Amino acid sequence: MQRFYFPNLKKLDDNIVVKNHDLLNQLNKVLRSKSWDEFIFFNWSDKIDFIYELITIEKREAYFEKKWEIINDTEISFDLNIIWALPNKIDKIEYIIQKWVEVWVTGFYFFKAERSQKLVFSDNKIDRLNKIIIEATEQSGRSRVPELIIEDNINLEDFNDNENIIFHTKDNKSTNLKELKLDYNKWINLFIWPEGGFCNEEIDIFESLGFSKVYLWNRILRTETTWVVSSFFLIQNK
Repeated sequence: MQRFYFPNLKKLDDNIVVKNHDLLNQLNKVLRSKSWDEFIFFNWSDKIDFIYELITIEKREAYFEKKWEIINDTEISFDLNIIWALPNKIDKIEYIIQKWVEVWVTGFYFFKAERSQKLVFSDNKIDRLNKIIIEATEQSGRSRVPELIIEDNINLEDFNDNENIIFHTKDNKSTNLKELKLDYNKWINLFIWPEGGFCNEEIDIFESLGFSKVYLWNRILRTETTWVVSSFFLIQNK
């Protein structure tokens, strides 16, 4: 069944009327929906998938009735956040967001590092990124919609109470990923490099704040490839 995110949906809503233009367009023209089709609606807060049946659909509104509920408690039991130095292209960010949502990341924080490219984020672009997050959440069966924050600068000291990991080339202060010991009761924050990596000054700041510097392997990974190794390992290692 097709899933849709409804942030204002209440558990006691046995009947709902949908007037959202984009959703109606998807129901009518993409899914070619008809009466008695069933859909899954979720609101994040209740960790429940609500099964609704389409009763009537017109050009400007659709009417649904609730049939039953399914507990959806598939989220990971800790917060896994991506603190990502802005890459060189907007479409790379779109790809990153879509794929990381599917592996249960709970927050995306993009910031401008020394070697980040200059990117301009209009309100329309941010809306598009949030739409990608919602669509990936709906598709992957998640109950929680990840947060998106884009800032020019971040205060690294704000992360002091978390488990912070930076990925870097191997040196005498590096830890292999498989040897990393984490407190999963804290937020797990992965700091990902831009093209060209973090500069020496940034590495010095990370080290002075006690961030864990992790070495993956001898291969040189693209910034958007790092998630394949790191997030899956950390989730499965819990």
